[in-house]
Amino acid sequence: MRLEFLITVMTIVDKGSFALAAKAVNITPSAVSMQVKSVEQYFEKALFNRTGQSVTPTSFARDLYQRIGPLLDELEQLRGGHQSSVTGQLKLGTISIMQPIILPPLFNRLKLSAPQLEISCIPGRSNELIDAVKVGNLDAAIVAEPSNASHRQLDWQLLQEAPLCVITPRILTPAGNKRVLENQPWIAYDRTTSLGKLSRNYSMSIFGGKPPTLELQSLEGVVSMVSSGYGSAVVIMPDPRLAKYYDIETIPLSRDAPSLRFSLVSRKIENRDKPLVILKKIIKDWHLPDATRL
Repeated sequence: MRLEFLITVMTIVDKGSFALAAKAVNITPSAVSMQVKSVEQYFEKALFNRTGQSVTPTSFARDLYQRIGPLLDELEQLRGGHQSSVTGQLKLGTISIMQPIILPPLFNRLKLSAPQLEISCIPGRSNELIDAVKVGNLDAAIVAEPSNASHRQLDWQLLQEAPLCVITPRILTPAGNKRVLENQPWIAYDRTTSLGKLSRNYSMSIFGGKPPTLELQSLEGVVSMVSSGYGSAVVIMPDPRLAKYYDIETIPLSRDAPSLRFSLVSRKIENRDKPLVILKKIIKDWHLPDATRL
């Protein structure tokens, strides 16, 4: 049995498809089937259950993947050298609220680590991006992690945890007074987003139960309107530069107030994909600026 045959089997487990594995290792689908058969004969074990166009690894194949996969990675590094360049494409989804914080430093680090890697960034809402990762349309996405996040298929790597807080115009005095806040008009963040849903109940309570005077899809838009004196808001401040740039007061909520978790989500089955390995290592070694905490 040749080493390349094991690499093909590992790639099928990664990609979840004979056809995608054939494309990844640059051989024909019939050659993939032949190599799988050879490995099955060598171990005298079935490796995949086939249902139509989809394949699922047997328990033996999953065990083989866990044992052999890391060794193959090490052998490939030795063969190509530690500085061998990673090629291919990385499709990364990102919600708008994290784009100015994440993308500039992340893309620069990726460019240094893998200059030949082609990176595309797809904007969207958290639920849309998570669904796109699940079906393999995206390699990974930076999203607001839902409270009911699936950990069976998906891998979640925490980037930042941002607590809810009240922001008011600096001219409002005293900004933290309950009665003052109850009489304040308030600005809502998009109710269809994780932040909008999380902050809405707190806002209704803090601002006297009245509806918002304005609803915006941009966090910076909300902050700038508060800074102008138009009203107050319950939001998160994941980028500490916002609080410094705009003329606002930031007031903490209670200790048990909820936070939003921003995470990198990817499919567990893709965890050996080289571009994704590099992306996750960069994020692991890189500390984001703390969200504004009080």
